[in-house]
Amino acid sequence: MLLTLASFAAFVPQGPGGGSSTAPVVINEFCYDDSSTDDKEFVELYNRSGAPVDISGWTLVGSDPLGPNTTYTIPAGTVLAAGGYWVVGLATVPNVNQTVATTPSNFENDNESIDLIDLTATVIDSVAWETGRGSWGPHPREGTGIWGEIVTVDAFPNTYQRRQDGYDSNDNGCDFCIMQWTPGAANGSAQTLTPGYVNLLDDVAGTTLTGDFNYSFVPGRTADPAAITNSGANVITLPPSPQGGNVGVWHDITGGGNANYLRIGASEQFLVETYVYVKGGNAVFAAPGATGEAEAWAIGVTGTTDGAANPADIAGYYSQIQCTGMRSGATGVAWVGIVQQAQASIYLVDLNNGGTGPTILGGPIVATTGVNDGWQRLRIRISGSDLIANYGGTFGCDDGQRFTASGFTNCGGTVYLAYRECIVTNTNMTPLVTDRLEVWGTTDHVVGFGGTASPTNFGTPNIGTAGGNPVLGNAGFQITGSGLVPNGISALLLGLGNLDPGQSVPGAPPSVQIYVNPIFASNLVFAGGTGDGSFGLGLPCDNSLHGLPVTAQFVDYDVTLAFPLPIGSSQGLQLVVGNDD
Repeated sequence: MLLTLASFAAFVPQGPGGGSSTAPVVINEFCYDDSSTDDKEFVELYNRSGAPVDISGWTLVGSDPLGPNTTYTIPAGTVLAAGGYWVVGLATVPNVNQTVATTPSNFENDNESIDLIDLTATVIDSVAWETGRGSWGPHPREGTGIWGEIVTVDAFPNTYQRRQDGYDSNDNGCDFCIMQWTPGAANGSAQTLTPGYVNLLDDVAGTTLTGDFNYSFVPGRTADPAAITNSGANVITLPPSPQGGNVGVWHDITGGGNANYLRIGASEQFLVETYVYVKGGNAVFAAPGATGEAEAWAIGVTGTTDGAANPADIAGYYSQIQCTGMRSGATGVAWVGIVQQAQASIYLVDLNNGGTGPTILGGPIVATTGVNDGWQRLRIRISGSDLIANYGGTFGCDDGQRFTASGFTNCGGTVYLAYRECIVTNTNMTPLVTDRLEVWGTTDHVVGFGGTASPTNFGTPNIGTAGGNPVLGNAGFQITGSGLVPNGISALLLGLGNLDPGQSVPGAPPSVQIYVNPIFASNLVFAGGTGDGSFGLGLPCDNSLHGLPVTAQFVDYDVTLAFPLPIGSSQGLQLVVGNDD
């Protein structure tokens, strides 16, 4: 029997919190504006329940406050299988199921909403976009709607998609993020990159960065930092970055706003790190105020930003005459830099769901020319409800100016770089310029023990740690031994992977079991008169080492043991190297 509205709830995956949707079918992805003749527009429905749903006669209804609006009716006999898609759109849309003959007027290019309505006139799901412009329809919205806007570029199509198929927390602003389009296929399935992404941005100067990024208006490009075209044929000169070589430039030389989206899947857990050129003010800008000028850049994570790259309204940015009436569509968490006449102000910002305004988590960090401007390392590590961010310091390390937060908005989005100018003369722009972009997953450090120790005649060897946690950049981390033969010699066995169940050693006492297998290093440790010893295992600032599993065990030599191989042993130690604190 087909799923009915009275029986679907037990099968439906939920979003977070008590306000989550229980709809069996949701509006899963949509395109309402594109860069040519609006021939890429569509709405995708998705059956997120565990059973077929008959959607015959259901309607998609547009609710533009100014009209006109069109209603599309699902044809009779349409049964949407569990996990199935139904795409309503133009014939040029891939995997379209229901073709509309002309550009659909209910997919309009301004503040608009679409409601999915069943045969009983019940609104099953709703999505509203560009809601920062004002009223957007007769029905209650999910949260504040999608505050921002996007134009889908034909060459590299982006759309608003639920961060994963069917995810619906009844908050459009957080549920949707911008990713490469996938009509009729799983959301995010075209996001081909995975954590462990490293880009030194050293392609030949002038290379467009379309291999790994989609964009809202123009792609990022590589450049020699000493010869960056900021507008027209105008060239500005920046010093080399700490990484050296070419850099990435992320802006539209014609002005306005521009966003570049890394093609990595949506997640609630990211570590994003890069070098950013921070200009400490621009003396040629008009001073802040009603006729003031400013420019802003952002590096965001676990959210999205709209195509206009409108920044959060902090530090009076929107009071600049060039920015009057702007709305920010950014969500999640971001480092945001605002450059005015006398200084730059850098903030760590919770952008919430895009419609409720920003919450400052850190800053302002005030940069002025010749004092603390220039190249700076920026880092954000987000794992669920925990955040660590760093400004300055050593690449790969949890140092520099450090900020932590919990209780912020984690929309589970992707990674983006954005720039927006609010100035009169475009040749005065200093775009967002970065180098060495790395994106990783997050790993919490682990210290554990396994197996049984075997005593010597002087005590039972023990293994432990000192000098802090096994996290990247901790040069003082140590593996320690106690209960060793006083003034004796022990071997510290080191391996990679997990602890072995235990292997006997011919000639040794029967209770000796070796838990490190395979062994990649054996280091001599000299115990003091109290039977204590240690081995320094300093961990470098190298993001690629996070999650590395390390095993260790002490083997203690005791000549008084009556065995051909007179040794005792400690338990096994299991470490996982973290990129946390």
